[in-house]
Amino acid sequence: VDPELYADLDLLFTDAASLYANHLLYGKVHQSALRKSWNIPANPPPPNPDSLFSLTMATHRLPVLFDSILPQNFMYKGLKQGLKRYRRIAGNGGWVTIPEGKALKKGMTDKRVTAIRKRLMVTGDLSQFPISENENYFDQELENAVKHFQFRYNLNQDGVVGKKTLARMNIPVQDHIDRLRVNMERARWVMHKFDPDFLVVNIAGFNLRRITNEEVVFYSPVIVGRKYHETPIFNSRMIYFEINPTWTVPYSIATKETLPKLKKDPGYLKEKNMVIIDRDGQILNPALLDFSNYSKNNFPFTVRQEPGPHNALGLVKFIFPNKYSVYVHDTPGQSLFSHEQRNFSHGCIRLQNKWELLMNLMDEPDVWNTDKINEILASKKTTRVNFPNPIDIYIFYWTAGADKNDLIFFDEDVYDRDNAVLEALDKPWEGKKTP
Repeated sequence: VDPELYADLDLLFTDAASLYANHLLYGKVHQSALRKSWNIPANPPPPNPDSLFSLTMATHRLPVLFDSILPQNFMYKGLKQGLKRYRRIAGNGGWVTIPEGKALKKGMTDKRVTAIRKRLMVTGDLSQFPISENENYFDQELENAVKHFQFRYNLNQDGVVGKKTLARMNIPVQDHIDRLRVNMERARWVMHKFDPDFLVVNIAGFNLRRITNEEVVFYSPVIVGRKYHETPIFNSRMIYFEINPTWTVPYSIATKETLPKLKKDPGYLKEKNMVIIDRDGQILNPALLDFSNYSKNNFPFTVRQEPGPHNALGLVKFIFPNKYSVYVHDTPGQSLFSHEQRNFSHGCIRLQNKWELLMNLMDEPDVWNTDKINEILASKKTTRVNFPNPIDIYIFYWTAGADKNDLIFFDEDVYDRDNAVLEALDKPWEGKKTP
């Protein structure tokens, strides 16, 4: 071999291996360049990375190095297995599109039932064709398979193939592959090292979980920010909670939403159990204020909602310091949890199973139980309690996920984030390595 050519090939190979390792550790795409509301630090580099890479190259142990810098958690491994599985499905021709029509449920007979069976068998939601002679009959086994499918797609598990379920079934296999790739990239950004015990909110999945030693030990549906009040993506440490909280209305909400209502009806504050406070901290009588003199650029007051069941924060809030003034809290609007897509807030995270989370985190059933909580609620006093063991909380955005049993889940891209990541993944790489 020509020595000069050999040297050039060696340099090219070394550079390619270095770039590949960099992408495994930090991702190919720079997340903060796509959307500014992604605010999670990059993974820390390994100790002495240059020496480590040189030693690895010299000892021909590149596969060992690559394996060691991949995210070492069940989520990433499950997504990787899912990608392999859906690529295999694509290689076998994917699945057929099920024709539209009336909703189908158990007990009905329809020629589309056969197509539904075939579709669910491809992805393992249904294990076999019916034993009965009539494959067009919607039986109990098929209903269970539909519920399993709905569970994986975060739909109401009613076992009925209506418009939403049918639409999910007809999403092409390539779209699933793309979504898995996008979320593997997100996992490379952040999922290299977690504490054994942490909380995680999936904005796109509308849920909060506590994961302890890779097991889900708490789960609750949540409500997140609407499209133009997106819940930001960041991590922090949950350090305390407050029962009977007050709510200090953010200035933007006070001027854009509350002030116009006050101009029409000064009694609005009393109706909402709110007070208005001047810059000296004095509570004012709203009847003595002419709100027509104030605007969004001239509003020298603070609006505060007092504790109570109709407080916007509900009966409890969980605090983790962050620059966004975002926290997890209860809500008086419990009916909103019946919706499949729950992006209704101004950015904070509304929690359904509030007391279960509190008791789960305090982990003192003899002290922190419903009797204790009811006693504090009855006092109507704002009560702050520090967690004996503060816990990390991650606010993430996943449109595909996996559990320890390699079950793959898909969620709607409610903030339209996926396409930008996919386009960046598909482009030739340009730029400098991270960090």
